[in-house]
Amino acid sequence: PKHKFKKVPGGPPSPPAPVLHSPPRKLTVADQASWKIPPCISNWKNARGYTIPLDKRLAADGRGLQETTINNKFAALSEALYVVERKAAEDIRVRNQVRKQMAMKEKEDNEKELREMATKARMERANLLNNNNNN
Repeated sequence: PKHKFKKVPGGPPSPPAPVLHSPPRKLTVADQASWKIPPCISNWKNARGYTIPLDKRLAADGRGLQETTINNKFAALSEALYVVERKAAEDIRVRNQVRKQMAMKEKEDNEKELREMATKARMERANLLNNNNNN
């Protein structure tokens, strides 16, 4: 193409509609704090490796917003465990007492048997000495 069509520049546009603002006012610290958006904190990713305080992590987790409820059966379970533990301790104490008594009885029986054997040996020795003196 030998000749190109040239666009003629248009005239100035109509003036833009005015933006209406409320009168400017100073920004207070409270307003600034209410507009502050906290940074996103993840418990799984920390790409830059920042040290994040625990309270910020827990706040990001949302656990503080939930109310913890403890099941009534937990109290019953802990009470049952406590009772069982007391019973087991009592059983062990009684068992140890019986064992101690059995050991004492066995020891006394052994001592009695040894005493009888000693007296028997003394009697035999006395009889032997008497027999030797008479001969």
